[in-house]
Amino acid sequence: MAEQEIESLVAIWLAGDEDGLMHDACADNPERAWLAIGETLKRDLTDDEKALLAAGPLENLLVWHGAAFIDRVEEEARRNSRFNDLLGGVWRQSMPSEIWSRVEAARLRIW
Repeated sequence: MAEQEIESLVAIWLAGDEDGLMHDACADNPERAWLAIGETLKRDLTDDEKALLAAGPLENLLVWHGAAFIDRVEEEARRNSRFNDLLGGVWRQSMPSEIWSRVEAARLRIW
């Protein structure tokens, strides 16, 4: 996946993503969404942006594709304190219980 494509998705999401491109990526192209979430988290985010990233793209990715991504989520939470903190803003919604319990175990705090 082209780095420029990910950068474009991040920029669009940070600008407001009125067309729902990140939402669509979470649904239809989860690998692209995963990379974009990670790239977005590298930015200097406001508290509101961080909350929207946690309760939006990351949460959607786990609801829709949790089984495919939970191992990576756990690994990233162990090695990256910023990502671990981001997990604190994820809510269960309709996430399968086995995925949700792993999210709860991986994160250090809830906000």
